[in-house]
Amino acid sequence: MTEELALAEIVRTLTVDHGCHAVILYGSRARGDFQPTSDWDVAGIREAGETAPLRVARAFHGTWLDAEAALTLIDPEMLRFLPARILLDERGFAKALLERVDALDREGPPPLPEGEDEMVRVWYLKMLGRIARGDLEAKYRRIELLFQALENYFKLRGLWYRGPKAGLPWLARHDPETHTAFAHALKPQASLEDLRALVQRVLPTQ
Repeated sequence: MTEELALAEIVRTLTVDHGCHAVILYGSRARGDFQPTSDWDVAGIREAGETAPLRVARAFHGTWLDAEAALTLIDPEMLRFLPARILLDERGFAKALLERVDALDREGPPPLPEGEDEMVRVWYLKMLGRIARGDLEAKYRRIELLFQALENYFKLRGLWYRGPKAGLPWLARHDPETHTAFAHALKPQASLEDLRALVQRVLPTQ
């Protein structure tokens, strides 16, 4: 199925079956860096707004259709809509919504509470100490450290964190040394020194 036919079917599904008057495509299909098996991520706006839940997750011509309601309340979770393609906008709601999300993006995240950066620094020191023990808890803590590292990198620098799909390519372009540190630390055979090197890259220089 061609992209044009797939998008037409998606719009038809959300308008006819779910009463949407605006449909937004986002994610890799909107960015243009999708794979043949990538999901079709869409958001729909309809009359009842946030009082009417919309969640559609189903197989769609060899991949998946993941549709949800686009609420009127703007929060950082909606940054995933950027960049987006408006597929339908009968009343101008989609354009207005994306303008508000774009304004939030430009505004940037709020400053960290005082002292939180130091708390994160201490947390990493504790985690590395626990991982060094090598027991079962250490293995769990290792996963926890790796899971938190990418988000903490962005948070500690006052940048929005948009998840690994956007965050890792951003590092490759803007901070290749840290991207390399992640590549080493995420290997199954990564050493404790690899983890320490990653932590040094995640924590901003004081």
